[in-house]
Amino acid sequence: MSAQTSLKNVTRLLVTYNSADILDYSVMAAHQIKTLAVDNASSDNSVLTARSLDYAVLPLEVNVGYANAIMAGLQEVETDFVLITNPDVQISINAIQSMLAAAEKHSDCCLFVPRIFRPDGSEFFRHETRFDKRAKDRTAPQNDQEVNTVSGAVLLIRKSPFIRHGGFDTNIFLYFEDDELSLRFRTMKQPMRFVAAAEAKHIGDASSNEAVTINRIKDVSFGWSWGYLMKKMHLGNRWITLLTIFAKLLTYSIAFRSNKIRRQLGILEGFVRNLVGQPAPFLRQ
Repeated sequence: MSAQTSLKNVTRLLVTYNSADILDYSVMAAHQIKTLAVDNASSDNSVLTARSLDYAVLPLEVNVGYANAIMAGLQEVETDFVLITNPDVQISINAIQSMLAAAEKHSDCCLFVPRIFRPDGSEFFRHETRFDKRAKDRTAPQNDQEVNTVSGAVLLIRKSPFIRHGGFDTNIFLYFEDDELSLRFRTMKQPMRFVAAAEAKHIGDASSNEAVTINRIKDVSFGWSWGYLMKKMHLGNRWITLLTIFAKLLTYSIAFRSNKIRRQLGILEGFVRNLVGQPAPFLRQ
């Protein structure tokens, strides 16, 4: 492996938001890999916990969402490669080296993803975005190959071309960032590569605590980002989608499924806000 693709030329980038309780899960020694935690104005001890793990910390004054936090972190990183991971992801040095080896072999590519496993040992692979027709073959690849869809939970990027190609869409506060990235890279004919020898473990939905206020932020943001991506990428008819959201809300109401009703109301609110041209709720820049 060349000096350009050595571990010294990689920074791990985490976004934290009330993530103090999960940071130990993803811990990697500072002497193994540089780590920068971008904190989205957490109200818990995320900043102190990250610093106790010898992570560099970029504390933001307000919660700017995932995409903006990533892009802010990239401006602080000096290495050519950046490993973007959620706080609830475990990945080994060997896995990172496997992705770096793939990057050295495929200099035309700026985006690499590993094989992802759930804590129960089952494999998670994104065969399609939310807007694609469901793939019939649900088997994860066994060999390195180009893919059409990536998961934002963990990916290795070549920083400069990634930024040049637009990085993450900073209009989005939360949700669909990886769908938007995947669809845009397809349109731009930019390759995205799966690295079979690299493995990571992802808990899923554990990067922040599950307070009621956080659930509301997630639900409304999901609805807004859904509508936003439909409009940006010319994906279907938003008015028809609005009717399906109403239909689900009615079904849940008839069945007295209170948690489903709460979530659907949040999605409906966010979707309508996008329809009327409002920016992403909760997004403060």
